[in-house]
Amino acid sequence: MGANECKLERRIVLFGKTGDGKSSAGNTILRQQLFESKASPTSVTGDCSSAKGIVNGRKITVIDTPGIFDTVVDEEAVKSEIIKSLTEMVPFPDMFIMILKVGRYTGQEMEIIDTIKSCIKQCGEDIRKHISILFTHGEQLEGQTIEEFVKKSPKLQELVDECEGLCHVIDNKHWNIRWWGYKSNKVQVKKLLETIDKMEKKNGHYTNELLQIVEEEIQKETENMDEQNLSPEEKRERAKKVVHKKILNKLAGVAIGTVIGAFLGIGTAVACVVTLLKKENITIVVKDADAGSCVAAGVVLGTAAITGGVVGGVTGWDEAEKADSVCDTIINTAKESYEFAKTVVKIAEDL
Repeated sequence: MGANECKLERRIVLFGKTGDGKSSAGNTILRQQLFESKASPTSVTGDCSSAKGIVNGRKITVIDTPGIFDTVVDEEAVKSEIIKSLTEMVPFPDMFIMILKVGRYTGQEMEIIDTIKSCIKQCGEDIRKHISILFTHGEQLEGQTIEEFVKKSPKLQELVDECEGLCHVIDNKHWNIRWWGYKSNKVQVKKLLETIDKMEKKNGHYTNELLQIVEEEIQKETENMDEQNLSPEEKRERAKKVVHKKILNKLAGVAIGTVIGAFLGIGTAVACVVTLLKKENITIVVKDADAGSCVAAGVVLGTAAITGGVVGGVTGWDEAEKADSVCDTIINTAKESYEFAKTVVKIAEDL
């Protein structure tokens, strides 16, 4: 069964906002309490974590990522964990699962939906073919189907349409004990895995240049290890930690928005990060015409934040605090346009 089992193996990446049930969804998919999950005003998923299990006769790896759409985050901590997520995702993820919850959507939550929609639109066709939406708190449907619930909100419907209409629902609390019917997590997870199978058959695995670079680095580190008493899996786990630290150091000056954009597969963000990972030492000087000053950037491309768009802007490696005020005009412009980031990438490539 070895070859067949390998063929059935699936790697699923969960992302979304803290409080919508990401970690609980991971437990529901794997049918085990492997991810910490509890009610909290702050993020429990303070770091990236992954877990494996056998579901419906196949190996499933679930990667639970930090709350990248949270309104309040420790940017450096989240950046570190997003980079860790990349090392866990390689060589490729089969599906990105966007976690949302069934319930009343307030103005703030609708703003987050707008942000997600903006990001999805910028992700490009490649990753959009590998994103599905999974709603939690299915008990709140009160007799509706998830499709009927979504139709009541034009913004939610537009978001689902952006993801090729791929939409599923579970209930991490109430639907665990039923083994059949709509209100059964077993049935709903089976449908989710079937969707992943169909999308993989139709579109293949998702990958990009950034993931390829990360995988190559992990393989290099694994091959260079002298420890003979470690299993191949132990060597790979140790190599991932080394690569995580190397990438984090190399992207020390990159703003969190760009790193999140690269994680989501947004083209220019990926190009920014890939360019910097390929360069050993980069110093870019950008003139802010309005402020009348220049900022030296020692390996830096970035953005203000994910809200309003990802990529653009420049902050200094050693002078990040000073650069923030000087670069306001650049950053605000970058929120609206990718042209600035493309220019910086071109400069870096020519060095």
